Amino acid sequence: MKKVIFVIFLSIVFVIGLTGCGKTKNEFNIGDKSDIIISESDVTMSIKDGTLTNTGATIILTNNSNRDFQYGNPYEIEIKKDGEWHKINVKLNFTLPSFGLKAKETKELKLNWENGYGKLASGNYRIVKSIDYESEKGKYESFNVTAEFNIDSD
Repeated sequence: MKKVIFVIFLSIVFVIGLTGCGKTKNEFNIGDKSDIIISESDVTMSIKDGTLTNTGATIILTNNSNRDFQYGNPYEIEIKKDGEWHKINVKLNFTLPSFGLKAKETKELKLNWENGYGKLASGNYRIVKSIDYESEKGKYESFNVTAEFNIDSD
């Protein structure tokens, strides 16, 4: 009987030990060098002062042109390592509505990346967001805007 209890005890310790070996919330797999092209555009993105934390931020999209644009919920966060931007390998899920950004309009979007990226560790990051516009009747083109930021502590 003592052997059975001892084996059960060792099994529980083993299972607890294995579950403690997973990634913590602020560890992620840094992927390949980013291939995202950032172009000078009529839309800029920045982070609203006082909103940045290691789990989210409020971004400001500003349309500086006389043209209408649109955007969706998806975004990516990249990390700067050795002077180059790298993708962060995570699985993200977004709903896919489309929102308008009219000429000369500014919109604020609240982002919470904790579920996808976890709590970001210290480092240099950027948010990448795609903006779309109708180049011809029924034809859409896209460009990317970014906002860089630093996380100084966990």
